[in-house]
Amino acid sequence: MISGIHVSTAGGLFKAAVKLKELGLTAGQIFTANQRRWNNKEISSDNLEKFRKNSEGLTFVSHASYLINFASANPEVVEKSHIAFVEELNRCKTLGLKYLVMHPGAHQKAGLENGIKMIATALEKLLPSVPDAPLLLLENTAGAGTTIGCNLEELAAIRKKSGVPELIGYCIDTAHAHGAGYKITDEESVSIFVKQLDNVLGNDYIKVFHLNDSKVECNSRRDRHEHFGSGFIGLEGLRAIFQNPAFSQTLGLAETPGTDLERADDMKKLV
Repeated sequence: MISGIHVSTAGGLFKAAVKLKELGLTAGQIFTANQRRWNNKEISSDNLEKFRKNSEGLTFVSHASYLINFASANPEVVEKSHIAFVEELNRCKTLGLKYLVMHPGAHQKAGLENGIKMIATALEKLLPSVPDAPLLLLENTAGAGTTIGCNLEELAAIRKKSGVPELIGYCIDTAHAHGAGYKITDEESVSIFVKQLDNVLGNDYIKVFHLNDSKVECNSRRDRHEHFGSGFIGLEGLRAIFQNPAFSQTLGLAETPGTDLERADDMKKLV
């Protein structure tokens, strides 16, 4: 994999690019805006210019707002989600980002099948509305509550039903997969998991891995990130995924707790 981290944008978006270069990394994930607010300011021209200048030679991924939920039982939330998603697509396009990662959402009272349909319908409408936007990557979930995407088949169903599969790929989070019940603790189990990924999603459509150890046991249905080697997945499993030849050109981004430096140190453990 191509090593990277989720990197802070404190002080301005361009600071993320500066930090990546200081750490000797070529890939990073950022939040283009506050991920826990509906309304965000436009990126200033100065910040945009500095980001473009400093990000030359780097690959950036954005993570969409945690608030976005196309399958919400609340029509107001659905409407706000549509607006926030299009705004995010446009910010990513302006910044020249390659991918946009998004949690599928939670079906709440709609039920799983209807939730998948609501998400797919929204993506069919919204993705083509922003030409030349980054590829959307649906991220797997740990399966808490009514969240959609803990089973790989659910992610595949969203993409298939969307009607615009060419605009959608996948992001696989190791802590989420572990929480959802996929064993990835050693070379043998990882080999089985990689085959599952290919059979259900197609490994060519997986563009990003969120690399995390887990503070909780397999099939806990909980999402608790931990530093590499300090959790229930362990270094052997994470190394086996990172070094798998099927993902030699895939971005592997640490989302572990703490600072950018700590996440960069985690990535060094996988080489």
